[in-house]
Amino acid sequence: MSERLKKVAVKTIGCRLNQYETERMAADLYPFGFRRAREGEKADLYIINTCTVTHRADRDNRNLIRRIVRENPGATVVVAGCYVDSHGDTVRRFEGVDLFLGNTEKSRIAELLPQRVPELFSDGPREACSAGVAEFNDYNRAWIKISDGCNQWCSFCILPTVRGRLRNRPPREIIDEIRGLTALGFREVVLTGIHLGHYKHRKAEPHVKNLAALCRMILSETDIARLRISSIEPQTVREELVETYAEFSGRICRHFHIPLQSGSSRILRMMRRPYDQKTYIKRVTAVKEAVPETIIGADVIVGFPGETDTDFERTRRLCESGLLDYLHVFSYSDRPGTFASTLPDKVPPEVIKARNAELTEISRRLRRQSHERQVGRILEVIAERRREADGTAWGISDNYIRVKLPPTYTGGRGICRVRVTAAEGEH
Repeated sequence: MSERLKKVAVKTIGCRLNQYETERMAADLYPFGFRRAREGEKADLYIINTCTVTHRADRDNRNLIRRIVRENPGATVVVAGCYVDSHGDTVRRFEGVDLFLGNTEKSRIAELLPQRVPELFSDGPREACSAGVAEFNDYNRAWIKISDGCNQWCSFCILPTVRGRLRNRPPREIIDEIRGLTALGFREVVLTGIHLGHYKHRKAEPHVKNLAALCRMILSETDIARLRISSIEPQTVREELVETYAEFSGRICRHFHIPLQSGSSRILRMMRRPYDQKTYIKRVTAVKEAVPETIIGADVIVGFPGETDTDFERTRRLCESGLLDYLHVFSYSDRPGTFASTLPDKVPPEVIKARNAELTEISRRLRRQSHERQVGRILEVIAERRREADGTAWGISDNYIRVKLPPTYTGGRGICRVRVTAAEGEH
């Protein structure tokens, strides 16, 4: 093997699940003599992990692929992920790309890349070098993929097409990976997947019948200080999960992201969402009552076909009801191949834009209110890896508040206890 370590640079567009899989691909290459390229350093290999959940993501994919190819002539470029599966004909027309990997092929990068670009692989993998996810290079918090795929088939979404049906990882794999991360000093891991709330794996572990059981297993068998549950569907926030959350509220982060999409039960039916407005309110209320200082976020889509002023007003009122603390607002756009794209009564673009602006302003107000409630309290914060140019350090609290850290704090993966002195804008 060449004495010079080859450099790999990775780029991710999209969700935490994508970010995890990017880290996994990079780690799979370390035994072959690769190291992570530093910021601004030219690399021998570029991996671009793509997203296709929105038209904006598609545009970002194209722009990033073109830029990487243009700025790095002679480098090997790999494009992977959802955009490859959803727009295969388009993406394969890009010049300068050496390998395309769909979602099911990401885990085989260490097998496929030596076949396609053997000049980067002068020898086989070193047995002494672990291929575990060992870095999360730019982060002080780690995330764990516990499942992939989705069986829900919402009328506006193409993820089941590009990700396939729901597949859950065995609990022991998840436990072992978390133990490895804690050994590396990580104090928080985020559970990620397309449909977390439907996790179960009774074949491997008979008692792991749901996500609550997995959380209990993780917390009893690892030393991880903070376990965060990422986006989870409202109908899956069941009683046992809420009870587990309350019991382990010191170790399960006080933060849930529970997609709403619409406050109108009529629109939710058209979206093929398996809950109504009352169910959403009931499940979120249960979480808030179990641990009162929980921060709740929600995704909302405005301008779904047929959305009337009355439908939007129901959404607006729910968002301002006090249940939610921030919103991710999306403007509806047709995705070819989805049922929603065939629906009549499209909402005019100017109406969609106005509704988006209104909910975005509501979200700013909600965030500010949630920040003001923290003043005088002590929060447990993990610093972000990177500082700003002026040296400012930021961190994320267990209840998902962005905190500006004292200039004397040196950062790292440890938990820092801070007293909040003021609420300003977005932090």
